[in-house]
Amino acid sequence: MRGKNTHNVDDIIRKLMKNPKLSGKLDELDALGIWDEIMGEALIKYIIERKIYKNTLYVKLKSAPMRNELSYKKTELLQQINKRLGKPFLKDIILK
Repeated sequence: MRGKNTHNVDDIIRKLMKNPKLSGKLDELDALGIWDEIMGEALIKYIIERKIYKNTLYVKLKSAPMRNELSYKKTELLQQINKRLGKPFLKDIILK
């Protein structure tokens, strides 16, 4: 039996997705997943930590040569991630 306050699940999900806090967190998770896909298993072993704070991806690496190599490709990586997200979400990548 349906009451007056029943809502379509699809409508509820759409409303939740419009919440800036929730959509921002989902974008962060998507961006981290895309980063991992781009890096692949061979390069992920050099990553100690990665996080997103204020639309900047921070990546801590074990290897200075790997950090140097990725620094040359930073702009390209940033463009790839944003393109796959479908919006300009990430503003910068900081390699440590």
